[in-house]
Amino acid sequence: MLNDRRQRLLRLLLAASGPLPATEIGRLLGYPARSVRYDLEALSDWVAAHGVQLVSTAGVGYHLEGETGRLREYLDRFVAAEAPPGEYIPSPRERVRRLLLMLLSDEAPRRLGDLADRLGVGKSTVHADLAAAESWASRRGLALVRGHAGICLQGTEGHWRQAIADLVGELADEAQLALLLEDHPDSEPLQALLRPLLPHVAWGPLGDLMREFGAPELSVHVAVMISRLYAGHTLSFSPGHISRGASSPCARQAQAICQALQERFAIRIPHTELAALALQLEAARAVEAVPETGIATREDLELAEQMAILVETRLGIALRQDREFLMGLALHLGPIALRLRRGEVVENPLLDEVRAKYPAACLAAQDVGRALSAIWGLKVPDPEVGYLAIHIAAAMEREKLRRRPPPRALLVCSSGVGTSSLLLTRLRSLLPEIQPGRVVSAFRMREVLAEDPHDLVIATCQVPPCGLPVVRVSPLLGEDDVVRVRRTAQTLQSEAWRGRQPVLRDLLTAETVALDVEAQTWEEAIRAGGALLVNAGLAEPRYVEAMVRTAREFGPYIVLGPGFALPHARPEDGVLRLGMSMIRLRQPVPFGHPENDPVSLVVCLGAIDHETHLKALMQLSELLGNRDAVAALQSAPDVATVLRLVGSVSGRPEEADRGEAT
Repeated sequence: MLNDRRQRLLRLLLAASGPLPATEIGRLLGYPARSVRYDLEALSDWVAAHGVQLVSTAGVGYHLEGETGRLREYLDRFVAAEAPPGEYIPSPRERVRRLLLMLLSDEAPRRLGDLADRLGVGKSTVHADLAAAESWASRRGLALVRGHAGICLQGTEGHWRQAIADLVGELADEAQLALLLEDHPDSEPLQALLRPLLPHVAWGPLGDLMREFGAPELSVHVAVMISRLYAGHTLSFSPGHISRGASSPCARQAQAICQALQERFAIRIPHTELAALALQLEAARAVEAVPETGIATREDLELAEQMAILVETRLGIALRQDREFLMGLALHLGPIALRLRRGEVVENPLLDEVRAKYPAACLAAQDVGRALSAIWGLKVPDPEVGYLAIHIAAAMEREKLRRRPPPRALLVCSSGVGTSSLLLTRLRSLLPEIQPGRVVSAFRMREVLAEDPHDLVIATCQVPPCGLPVVRVSPLLGEDDVVRVRRTAQTLQSEAWRGRQPVLRDLLTAETVALDVEAQTWEEAIRAGGALLVNAGLAEPRYVEAMVRTAREFGPYIVLGPGFALPHARPEDGVLRLGMSMIRLRQPVPFGHPENDPVSLVVCLGAIDHETHLKALMQLSELLGNRDAVAALQSAPDVATVLRLVGSVSGRPEEADRGEAT
């Protein structure tokens, strides 16, 4: 039987210029080589029934021989078919997308039985898929309505168009859209799939026009506009939005595009559509611009610098010196504000991954989101906060690269001088994150390591144990070799970073925790927490005043959760050593936060750089994100109980274990 994963595997083999090993197929498709081999075994008889032979060559890989054109045509036909053939098993995600395709391509209600027939599944399965479709639609401002007449979507025209554009983006990647706009023959299956959704669009002429105006990335939105106008649906824009679009720096270009669209597609475009297109062009131009163009407005640059200061106080990283961060954020702020003012909903497919990999950046981004919400008077939703976190995470990674030397690799080679030289050259070319050291024989390896320490060994032969990671490679350094060396280097870097980070129990001690502290105002609360840092020799008295000043300047954004505040300032404001203090107030006090007041737990942070405190901060976030743990902190009878709670989320850092690896 065929499914989405196996279909993608076949398309990869059809597009390949030669045999592909299972490991390479797995890397490209994102699943293990063992699963690839299982799928290939299951596909062998299936492709043979379609006139194609799956050939496996030991040590080389897999490829297809025979009537591959016929197989490709068959795959194209069932992708575009209204109902999948019986031999194809669509995944739940595919079914939901097909369901959305049907609901968005026709506003008339659909019977449950009709949807089930079109999807080739039972009604109970459609019920489950409708729940996922409803969630997808609601995030875009559309409601799924179930009535006697059937099932349909309802919502404003703006939300309807955004949903169509988002679905097109999920059904086709950038390369497929490029083929579509070029009217390439290979795009016919995709055209057939999208035709019910965008029935009035001639993609080739549209691609020519959008390239002419230098805005091909807007082609999907323009295609949606054309199709909806043909169907008699127009945008309802407020006078304020129309005025803003008319005064946009992109208004003239939008007018030229609309004039060309009217001539080429024989359609009248109202002024509301022109205003919307101008604002979309403005947002797209800001996103695509490079720092040298100076397209960011002075207001956005100033706002970006204010936000950089806010992040600096949390992470201790000198963001105002990072021009790439400042310009990137400034160019991003304008489009965010535009989307929020227009009520547009965005998805962030990287949100969960960013939260998992960069929790500190996400916490800082939440600070920025709260600040922007107060400045704009508009709530910044989680997907937008996630995009802000990506900017911050990129700055953190750049800072790590600047501060951390690359791992040194000793090259152990048993071949001749020429082969050793080739290996050294390819390492420098393909792995700039590695610092190649000397090239020695296995016989001299231990002697050289005793004289000149290295971080890992890259060897073309068997080597004796040396206490360092060892990566065996081919003298010609193949693709798999590069991947394994890079993975080992990244592990070393990550371990070195984690090894320098104290945990929460190292920072919150009997000396820096106090309970039932008296404070009448938020300033008194910050000063009480800061006094613990000063008394412990972790900060100068001026750092306490800097925390108060920062809180006064930026407002209650240090209130990061219900009843919890994290005052902080910049390292140069008087931090002597990395430190944290925690106080529990006898009576909670308001900090001015509209949702999380009053505050009863105050943790003062004194950071010395942008990374040393991150593990402790993540553990603090874990502790305060647990309702039971917070309740226990609030009722703890003494400091010892608090420290036991702190210890439950943190252990002392372990020494990096540099075992041998092959």
